[in-house]
Amino acid sequence: MDLSKVKVGDIVTRLVANSLRMQLEVTELTEKEIICGPWQFSKITGGEIDEDLGWDGINTGSVLE
Repeated sequence: MDLSKVKVGDIVTRLVANSLRMQLEVTELTEKEIICGPWQFSKITGGEIDEDLGWDGINTGSVLE
């Protein structure tokens, strides 16, 4: 998936721990992030950003496919 072309309302797939897939709707876009409800992902890497878990979009346990 070309993350630069994602739009609000698109359905994306989140891959968690290389085994669980979740369908999420894009609810917001910022200059650097794709936001799907409570989840935030890097537009560059597709990696999840979660400060509480120490995930920065590169070191992460979840990515957009």
